[in-house]
Amino acid sequence: MTDERANREMHRVRAKRQRDGWVLQIAGTDEVWIRRLTEAVSAARSRISEVTDIPLDEIDIQVDIHLDEPLQSRKREAVQAVLNARRAQEKAAQAYRDVARSLQESGATGAEIALILDVSRQRVSQLLADK
Repeated sequence: MTDERANREMHRVRAKRQRDGWVLQIAGTDEVWIRRLTEAVSAARSRISEVTDIPLDEIDIQVDIHLDEPLQSRKREAVQAVLNARRAQEKAAQAYRDVARSLQESGATGAEIALILDVSRQRVSQLLADK
């Protein structure tokens, strides 16, 4: 990221579902209605450019999507479930690495470790190489 881009203001846009589309709330402007959420960034850029005379390519947008309950809670739970699964996967991978190293230190060959852990020899090499 260039210094110029790093110093630019991030324009936050709040998107909320309404009827057959979305309402964008942009600070310093009127609300903007769009049919599809995929239009949010370009619509917000256009509106901000109209109000401020900043060129479109110099406007950075962050869209905050607000959902009504219970959908917002369900989304939050789903995101948390994915994060928990990632942490569990990382923990399991670390356990595999630890077991592979312990087996190697006890004198087991790569082929033996592969059989014990029910993985390929290539995977054993990866496990032993990972720090």
